[in-house]
Amino acid sequence: MRYSDEILNEVRENSDIVEVISQYVHLKRSGRNYFGLCPFHNEKSPSFSVSPDKQIFHCFGCGVGGNVFTFISKIEGIGFKEAIENLADRAGIVLPKSTNNEDSRKEELKSKVYKVNNFTADYYHKRLYKPESKAGQEYVKQRKLTNETLESYNLGFSGNYDELYKVLRKEGFNDEEILESKLVNKNEKGEFIDRFRKRLMFPIQDERGRFIAFGGRILIDPPKADASEEEKLAFKKQAKYINSTENIAYSKGRHLFGLYAAKKAAHTPTLKKVLIVEG
Repeated sequence: MRYSDEILNEVRENSDIVEVISQYVHLKRSGRNYFGLCPFHNEKSPSFSVSPDKQIFHCFGCGVGGNVFTFISKIEGIGFKEAIENLADRAGIVLPKSTNNEDSRKEELKSKVYKVNNFTADYYHKRLYKPESKAGQEYVKQRKLTNETLESYNLGFSGNYDELYKVLRKEGFNDEEILESKLVNKNEKGEFIDRFRKRLMFPIQDERGRFIAFGGRILIDPPKADASEEEKLAFKKQAKYINSTENIAYSKGRHLFGLYAAKKAAHTPTLKKVLIVEG
């Protein structure tokens, strides 16, 4: 779908280039312009210039330049259309949907799933601090996770059976939106059961910070030596970690846990290295 010139102008006018680039580059004012170290090549002296008057950027070192769309496209490694959508999302601008009814319905459902995920991440995080989440609280203390880490990654704790389903329905989400998020399953009896139950929750964000999936770690203690074989077998059947299955908003091969947090930290001027680890 091609966006009209009116839409492009609206997004551009609501995306101040200095404000946008400042989220990636440490800028300092010098005269009428701002300068910083170029994010597109290695340099020790700032040669990357941003003009608030002209709403453009230019690097005198490597020659790269353009407007706010060019910058987002290059820094995020995305196409022009995705850059428009990225900036529109930041500015709170609702872009027109496709004229194709099926595509439009799919995009609307996808938007709803993002909202389901966002609400769920916040719900699980707040639940971690409640008395009924003692197992989760003890585990994070054992692993020496600070409150800053818990908040930075929105770590949380899931409830039991259909607790999340009931909360989501009360919040106004319908069954189609809830099931499409894959946070809830429907069994043969027609019952809605939460996918994640009594687990420490790790929300997954995409490169734009949207919550797209979850991982959950079991915190049930292993059975004692004198436990019955049935109890031991039941414990073995429970996976240590379970993750969201792919859905309308989540494609496992296209996303990396922690990337959003790492990208924000990577633009800190004093940071020298970014480490990528397996888990």
